[in-house]
Amino acid sequence: MKSKGIRILDIEGHVVCVTIFDILEEVREGNLFHWTILFLDGTPMPGHGKFLKEYEKQVNKSENGLRITWEELNLLSQKYHQIIDMILIGSKDVNLLHRYGIDQEMYETCDFVIEMFDTSFWEVFSKNEELINRFAVKSKDTKFLAPDFKK
Repeated sequence: MKSKGIRILDIEGHVVCVTIFDILEEVREGNLFHWTILFLDGTPMPGHGKFLKEYEKQVNKSENGLRITWEELNLLSQKYHQIIDMILIGSKDVNLLHRYGIDQEMYETCDFVIEMFDTSFWEVFSKNEELINRFAVKSKDTKFLAPDFKK
């Protein structure tokens, strides 16, 4: 099955109003997939700063990202006031969870690729076209993407 993508640009007051929690909420049966965070930078909620900054260092220095369960990912998503940058990948095949040299290969291979770019917008790629269409309906400002859109 071929991957489809969407860029979510919903902004309120110069800030993207869609959170990682909102994105994960649309992923049905996320517990059936393996998840890895490849990059993470964000503004923690009060009381979570020290832990999250150490966690971000572990993620960003890791050779192939940091594995996380679906439950842990959902809990983590509630500890951030704002995600600045993030790359999260999910796949039924745990062997596909690693850093990719070419983004297009990652978009086409993984079941899910969820990225935040400098607090400006989310990009979500998935082999689940229904998920991408749900984002298009739920969000105000979107753009559909193909895995090779950067060419």
